[in-house]
Amino acid sequence: MPEQKRLLFLNRSFYPDVEATGQLLTQLCEDLAQDFHIQVICGNPVYRRVRTLKPISKSQHGRIITWRINSTSLPKKYFWARFLNLLTYFMGCLIWALLLKKTDMVIAETDPPLLASIAYLLSRLRRSVFLYYPQDIWPEAGIVNKRLTNPVLTNILRSVNGFLYREANQIIVPGADMKDSLVKDHSLPPDKITVVENWTDPEEVYPVKREDNDFLRTHGLEKKFVVMYSGNIGLSQDLENVVAAADGLRGYEEIIFILVGEGALKEALFKMASSRKLENIKFLPYQQKRCLKYSLNAAHIHLIPLKRGMKGIIVPSKVYGIMAASKPFIAAVDEGSEIDSVVKRFGCGLVVKPSAVEALKKAVLWAFRNQEQIEMMGQQGRKAFEVHYTRAICTQKFRSLLNSLI
Repeated sequence: MPEQKRLLFLNRSFYPDVEATGQLLTQLCEDLAQDFHIQVICGNPVYRRVRTLKPISKSQHGRIITWRINSTSLPKKYFWARFLNLLTYFMGCLIWALLLKKTDMVIAETDPPLLASIAYLLSRLRRSVFLYYPQDIWPEAGIVNKRLTNPVLTNILRSVNGFLYREANQIIVPGADMKDSLVKDHSLPPDKITVVENWTDPEEVYPVKREDNDFLRTHGLEKKFVVMYSGNIGLSQDLENVVAAADGLRGYEEIIFILVGEGALKEALFKMASSRKLENIKFLPYQQKRCLKYSLNAAHIHLIPLKRGMKGIIVPSKVYGIMAASKPFIAAVDEGSEIDSVVKRFGCGLVVKPSAVEALKKAVLWAFRNQEQIEMMGQQGRKAFEVHYTRAICTQKFRSLLNSLI
């Protein structure tokens, strides 16, 4: 029997982290581990503690060997803390990657943004394949979020990432809009970029009847029309406008907004809602994976808001969990973005312009008054999910590409 090819994944977030990129990478590695020898260099989970005094610790997750850099885990709401978290992981990852045995392929994500430079270095030193797997595009994401305002730093990030895109043997992106942006902005050949959409595991998220949903009873939502945002409460999601929409709809006692998750903006949003004395909005923590099917099914309709200008920069993976739960959604996104295309193709939700509070309010009210129609949208989303976005379908696309490269 031939020896398995060796893959090395680089990404700060991995099991048991609850961030979407970490969960997706964990599932990908679990599925690929049947055919490949896999190692992952990750950092400390942001929202779950891994207690160790060692600078680097080794563990086993199924067949996957995990090397965990004991990076700092400071609160992400502060820029300096976020930067220090990423820097301590990056430096530890660089040192340990150089000490590991040769691998056949190095696969780097974008947490932190220039992590792929380590993959490039290893590919040249060890003569291995370099696969770039960006979940977001930098520095554009930082510019839109107004986290990057220094033009010198912006130009450096753009130049380095452009170099890495050109030098990668192959690039995998989660959306066609992201592929189009890379081809246009960096003059890359289209066949160098493969689209592999993110996914949800249908064994973990599926439709649950309201009468069987303990989440509704626990939070007193049985008689409410639930509008939910579930995911990272960060700088890309334009959630200030969700709070503003809730403020504008405070007169509708049946409608309640639920924000589930953690992130850099959560405290500020909570203070914003409190200062307006909003009783129609609740903030809840990340849910355990086993509870996700209940929280997602508690919504009558979900929200997928992104800041204006995010087309081709980020694809919110939460959409696939929403579709798996057979729920509709309101997407406040740019025209022509991946999520806009999904809605137009499958009729599984509504689209409004980003950062448009009045349009968002009108969409929520329309959904409230047309509950049979939005239920049909959710059913259409579930059908599309089963054909295109299950875990098995998407990880098999990834596996096929790897087999063609090594």
